[in-house]
Amino acid sequence: MTAAAELEVDMGHNEKATQYFRESISYSLTDYAPANLSDNYNGLAKLFRKSGNNDSSIVYARKALASARQVSYLKGAMTASTLLSEWYEEVDNAESFRYYKIAMAAKDSLFNAEKVKQVQNLGFLEQQRLQAIEDARTEFRNKIRLYGLLSLLAAILVIAVLLFRNNRNKQKANKVLNEQKAELQKALTDLRTTQAQLVQSEKMASLGELTAGIAHEIQNPLNFVNNFSDLNSELVSEMKEEIARGNLDQVKLIAESIDENEKKISEHGKRADTIVKGMLQHSRSSTGQKEPTDINALCDEYLRLAFHGMRAKDKTFNADTKTDFDTTIGKINTVPQEIGRVVLNILNNAFYSVNEKKKKNESGYEPRVEVITRKEDHGIQIEVRDNGMGIPEKVKDKVFQPFFTTKPTGQGTGLGLSLSYDIVKAQGGDIRIETRENQYTHFLVSLPA
Repeated sequence: MTAAAELEVDMGHNEKATQYFRESISYSLTDYAPANLSDNYNGLAKLFRKSGNNDSSIVYARKALASARQVSYLKGAMTASTLLSEWYEEVDNAESFRYYKIAMAAKDSLFNAEKVKQVQNLGFLEQQRLQAIEDARTEFRNKIRLYGLLSLLAAILVIAVLLFRNNRNKQKANKVLNEQKAELQKALTDLRTTQAQLVQSEKMASLGELTAGIAHEIQNPLNFVNNFSDLNSELVSEMKEEIARGNLDQVKLIAESIDENEKKISEHGKRADTIVKGMLQHSRSSTGQKEPTDINALCDEYLRLAFHGMRAKDKTFNADTKTDFDTTIGKINTVPQEIGRVVLNILNNAFYSVNEKKKKNESGYEPRVEVITRKEDHGIQIEVRDNGMGIPEKVKDKVFQPFFTTKPTGQGTGLGLSLSYDIVKAQGGDIRIETRENQYTHFLVSLPA
């Protein structure tokens, strides 16, 4: 919405731009996004300054500066203080100079932050180079081991022929065979360990995707807890005053208000506790133990977390999210950590797909992701729909293969859908895809009740 407003400004459509800025401010207040709020306030301040409405320009510039300072948003602070400095230059040199200093401080901090980022990027590139060297060394060592193993197997065949011809070497041949068996067993153990590490790495990668969404989700109940706690502190002070006056009726009313606030604090505290426990449950290795699980609540939770996780990575991202949950499902026996990972992997792919399509700026396109649950004769079905890029027919059959991904290098491991497929199959279910390139993708997960 902010980008649309700025485009209208460039085209000279000030009234339309003002409307977009105000709508974006409403969204930013709802989603608690101070940085976006600062940009929109600055946009309005510039428009009012341009139209000669200096009073409104000052009001919105100050709001922009306050919002930017909440999250140390340097660009927003610099823009707002520059506007204020320019306006006060005509009426109050002292105020103009004060805002000028704020603008210069923000500009210096922004410059320093960019320098730090450049240094970090250089360090990251160096780390990548060193990792590539280490990977090449590992590949070389693996080849040496493979060639060594093939050579040993050839030696075993030669020894077997010699043993057949000369019974006196039987004891020596048995020893060699036992050693080779031990090496092969060790190689198998190492392979299984590597596989387990890859699986855990993918789990942690999905947890990283969730982090931003979790931060957003947990902020709301924490804000409620803080607000009601502050309110109770004020009510306690009032209660003490009424007690001193002997006004017991008023004391009772205040006590009832405190009790109601305590219930709300407890309610939102439990909500934050639920989010944290869900994060810990997602990150820990599954025991494979099935338990009664509310599939609708699980899908709803991961839909919100995946959406806010994408919003945190791309501030311009937005999508229409819808749910259609079958309330007759109830609870089913399943492994919640594993099914949660399946739902999260599919939702992450859906939000990525609609975001990529949105970047193509097709006229009239609005990103949409839906989650649907329904009860079936022998179980339940979870369906995730998106109107994104779709999957080309030629690669549709490969999406569940390990390490296969259509994302650019560095943006996907290619393990998410592969692990999801294994999880669903292990629980006696099925997962399939309905898709059409550049139109839609539907993932359908069937689970036994």
